[in-house]
Amino acid sequence: MATAWPGASLAAEPAPPLGWGDWKVEWDQPWPAAHEAWQPDRAEDAPPGASAQEEWVFVYDLWQLGISSLSGLGPISPIQGRRAVLQHADEIRLWAPDDLELLVAASIAHQASDFKDRPFGTDAIEEFWRELIDDNISVGIAQLRRAEVATWAPYLDGADLLSPSLAIRVMVAKLKQANSYILYRDPKITDTDRYMLLALAQNTASTGAMRSTIDFFVDGAQGDWLVMMTSERARMLDWQEQLRLVLLHLDWLVERGWPVPDGLDRYYWSRVAFANPQ
Repeated sequence: MATAWPGASLAAEPAPPLGWGDWKVEWDQPWPAAHEAWQPDRAEDAPPGASAQEEWVFVYDLWQLGISSLSGLGPISPIQGRRAVLQHADEIRLWAPDDLELLVAASIAHQASDFKDRPFGTDAIEEFWRELIDDNISVGIAQLRRAEVATWAPYLDGADLLSPSLAIRVMVAKLKQANSYILYRDPKITDTDRYMLLALAQNTASTGAMRSTIDFFVDGAQGDWLVMMTSERARMLDWQEQLRLVLLHLDWLVERGWPVPDGLDRYYWSRVAFANPQ
């Protein structure tokens, strides 16, 4: 899903917008010891004056700064995905299994941050578009279509697509099914690879697309993320962007006390998502 991109203007200190009064943005910090966590395999590939490690960390920090700056203004934030998760944290914890709780929350934060369809967290554009133009668009904080409810959680078919409760329960059902299929295809898969595949699966709209993504990792890429991320399919489906955005929200949630699943190596995920795979 499309989301806001951190522009060059973020490098300057923002001026208070007229009419809103005084406010202050508290920039999020990246997770600790990022610079020490990753040692590049091929330092000679780094550009002059910077190591590959520094380039990767810079890209991570830039993306996190952009997302955090657009999320950190409370009710007037241009993107509201993180706020939506905090508002519905109890329901996420109610429905999500313990080992998928963080992935569900990060996926909701990502999908609900779609500025194109949900600026400032409002349903107004989606409601207008659905009523007058196309009733088969993705809506709500999980960006769902009606067919997805029938696919992932048929017992909820017919419920209001804009309901946050519905969105959370369908996202949980989608990730539970994807998780089961991952373990079926590769029972010995590492937890980190499994969670990264779930970060891709959360953006699929059908069982076929979900299984195709997982099958490609297991059969086509042979479990190699470099092969996975340099494939034509990765380019067409924006796999690197999906890995980046889900991870950025996941790290932000961890900073706020959400537990990290056992076996999840966020440093490895970060390197795959933010280093240049070419």
